Amino acid sequence: YLRITDFLDDTDEDVENALKEIVAQKADGLILDLRRNPGGLLNTTVSVASQFVEDGLVLYQVDGRGKRTDMPVQKGGVATKIPMVVLADQASASASEILGGTLQDHHRAVLIGAKTYGKGSVNEFRRLKDGSGVYMTSALWYSPDGRLIEGEGLTPDIEVPMDLRIPLGSSFDWQLYSAIQYLKKKSPSTAG
Repeated sequence: YLRITDFLDDTDEDVENALKEIVAQKADGLILDLRRNPGGLLNTTVSVASQFVEDGLVLYQVDGRGKRTDMPVQKGGVATKIPMVVLADQASASASEILGGTLQDHHRAVLIGAKTYGKGSVNEFRRLKDGSGVYMTSALWYSPDGRLIEGEGLTPDIEVPMDLRIPLGSSFDWQLYSAIQYLKKKSPSTAG
């Protein structure tokens, strides 16, 4: 089980170190929890996604003039083979949606939970001459298969609704329970 609460400067290094430990323990599967993750830095997200995917795109963005910029996987991921489930909910936004969408599109993980928030845009702050400023959307993010994140969000492969007031990991966490049951069914060590 690995929970990512946001994507900051050191998140990618922390995730890589945690994944090395998980792989060294020869885990049969991984639950990646992105619930209630509001997002963060794009470059960190690309680095984290690259830990799970061998090649291809993490995402692409299209600016207001229609120019497409691809963001490819960085080689050398440490957890590209381990079976995975991603947990996401209506408070998973932005960078967490990029990661979830990448793992869905590359068929690296099953997404369990609720439809995500739908925040998939690049916003820039522009200062005006009078000292005030305005945030402007300058580009939109798309999953590797071309799914627009902005306003759409990600649809889970297995929908398990849960009230945001329920503490994560509690005995009422049906999303986590569903992820555990899914991995148990898929695991070679529990099959039989």
